[in-house]
Amino acid sequence: MHSQTMKVLTHIYCKMKKIIISLVAFVAMSALMVSCHNNSMYKLSVEAVDGKGTAPVMWPAAATVATWDDAMNPVEVKLSGIAPDSSYASIVMPDGTTTQGVRRFVYPATACAGEGKVMVATVQSGMGCPATMPCYAEYADGNADLVFKSLCGVVRLNLTTAEKLASVQISTEDSANFLAGRFSVDNYPFPVLKAEADASKCVRCEELTAFDFSQGAELYLYVAPGCYDTFTVTLATEDGRTCVKNLKEDKYIVVDRNVVCSINLGQNEGDLVFE
Repeated sequence: MHSQTMKVLTHIYCKMKKIIISLVAFVAMSALMVSCHNNSMYKLSVEAVDGKGTAPVMWPAAATVATWDDAMNPVEVKLSGIAPDSSYASIVMPDGTTTQGVRRFVYPATACAGEGKVMVATVQSGMGCPATMPCYAEYADGNADLVFKSLCGVVRLNLTTAEKLASVQISTEDSANFLAGRFSVDNYPFPVLKAEADASKCVRCEELTAFDFSQGAELYLYVAPGCYDTFTVTLATEDGRTCVKNLKEDKYIVVDRNVVCSINLGQNEGDLVFE
């Protein structure tokens, strides 16, 4: 009887030992998975301007991405690798980075305005767009392949003038829409900008010496999407004269997200009058 009892106890002990070992292994694996996630590599690509697939991006070697979680603590992360064909780049999250809920990313990092907000620049170069306009992505489903989606629409200003220009400005008096400044983001089904109190109703392009407008040149300005009931282009010359063009298409000007809206100025005789 005693021998039979010992066999039963030994059997129970062996079973419990296996269960404990399995639990320890599970906990260790879970910790490893969390560690790998918190320090994981993300593959970054950018949607094409027409929304079909992704587009090659001339990622600067020193480019950085800003990322934050539900705690709204932004972290700036450098690119760790760029594909030979520029179709994607990668980043590795810093040691100790934790995730609370959804992790959000914005490229370039300069478009991060803190507190979960993004910034659409009010002063832009007029070139290198749309490849470098602010893009946004979220990580929540375990897929480390992040396709960044454009936050803005693109205004391509096809401009011809013999005047030496000091600046070009796009502005609106639309009470419901803002072109640039600070915005919050809703991401479903695609990024939607919501203007903050300090958002701006104008975007400027300065330092235009790289453009030869006498032969015709293209300025690319990225702005918040919207249906604008007023849209004004103001050209200023180096000697202080200005030309103001109020534009309308039917009842309003539509600037769609991730779409290029073309505006032609100066191609027709007498189109631009500077005063």
